Amino acid sequence: MTNQEQKELFQAMFKIEGDKVELQQMALIHLLEEMGFGICRDDDSPYNNQLIYKRNNVIEVYNEKNLAYKLVSLMKAHELDKKLIEKFLRGSIGYLSVNKLQFLKTIELNILRDTRDTTFIPFMNKLIKITRNGYEIIKYKDIDGSILSDSRIKRTFVESETSDGCNFKEFCKMITGNNEERFGSLKSIIGYLLHTNKEAQENKIVLLYDAETGTKTSANGGTGKTLLINGAIKQLRNVTVIDGKRYDDRTNRFLYQNVDPYTNTVFLDDVNDKFNLEDIFSVSTGDFEVEKKGKQSFILDYKYAPKFVVSSNREVKMIAGASSERRKIELVLDNVFNATNTPKDHFNEIFFSDDWNDEAFNKFFLFMVECIVYYHQNGLKEYKDQDIQDSRVRSLIGNKMFDFCESITNFTDDEWNIKKEVVEVYNESQDYPISSNSITRDIKKYCFYKGYKYVEKNAGGVFSFKIVDTHKPLETDNILEEGANNE
Repeated sequence: MTNQEQKELFQAMFKIEGDKVELQQMALIHLLEEMGFGICRDDDSPYNNQLIYKRNNVIEVYNEKNLAYKLVSLMKAHELDKKLIEKFLRGSIGYLSVNKLQFLKTIELNILRDTRDTTFIPFMNKLIKITRNGYEIIKYKDIDGSILSDSRIKRTFVESETSDGCNFKEFCKMITGNNEERFGSLKSIIGYLLHTNKEAQENKIVLLYDAETGTKTSANGGTGKTLLINGAIKQLRNVTVIDGKRYDDRTNRFLYQNVDPYTNTVFLDDVNDKFNLEDIFSVSTGDFEVEKKGKQSFILDYKYAPKFVVSSNREVKMIAGASSERRKIELVLDNVFNATNTPKDHFNEIFFSDDWNDEAFNKFFLFMVECIVYYHQNGLKEYKDQDIQDSRVRSLIGNKMFDFCESITNFTDDEWNIKKEVVEVYNESQDYPISSNSITRDIKKYCFYKGYKYVEKNAGGVFSFKIVDTHKPLETDNILEEGANNE
């Protein structure tokens, strides 16, 4: 519709007889429909019965007030007679009432969503379509579906030749030890979080750790975990951050009350020692019910429910074994940065701020696109480095216990360790004796992170144990399964 055609439709709204001016409601309805306004009539949509403006497949949700403002602004721009504008102003509440706007045509939203093998990233000017084969830039008028205007990234995308020179990309390489395999794991996780569809069944919780983890009474931090999620991911997707330091499983009924239907990632930042990964298994792997204080709860369909990220400066409690393993992916970040050596100190800029010009943002966006392509090609890739694992278990059980466990781990010796004797030997080197249960727990932690198996047996009331290579078959006579009541 041209400007002249629109002006004529505005003029046609008014019937003038001498000094008497009337607004014709059906002419107003016709004008609004020609402009692209209509009503969503879909019981399953959060926009049901709402006023919708659709132009070139971009959708905006309107109310009576901002519609009135838009129409008056256009009347002034078209230089309509002031008495016509005055007539509209005086009666706008009635002309634009909900009851009268319900006569508008139905608009099918058909909102474009990520599919199993395709990711869409909407910018103000264009849409980026990403698959395992790369990406393409599409004009909104050419897409098969609609995009919510508010979902668009508030920047104009200009294609860069390369993402090289992106300081955030360099930051990611640094916190993964400049190790190509670890960097690949991080890229796959970034791509996974930016891809909002969960049909691939890779609905895993992302756990972000420091290489030098803390204990219950101490914590290391500042590696960049928050910068990754509440910084990088938030530039392209909707992230709801939950303060993990205040987590309490006794009062978590409304833990997710800040989650809305448009949340793509729930970030439990810096969880405390009360948090157990099992607490979020149900919400991360099925339909997601959100309860809000004093408001109606709602359910997010599993396919489009948010993905979960948990960051911690200490080991997160979880059930050892396959139940936890299949629901999580871990990434350990090097402690390159800290309170006295921040990314700002190193790069002389604050990421995602006014320190970045358009070129810096577009290089960053291209790197994010590359991460999504990498994810579509490789899926989630987990990287485990034994030196890092050793560092983590040392922080959990202490250097003395770690070295002691190393000394009693002998795959060539088929003898069993008598638990009572092991406890006595260990306590000889301690200022204060440690209980048998505590020593057993620490040895089991050692085995878990080293990838070994801890097995026990009871021979005539004498409890023995062995640390075994998981790739070798076990003799099963009198062996007690790990976790059994053995004392």
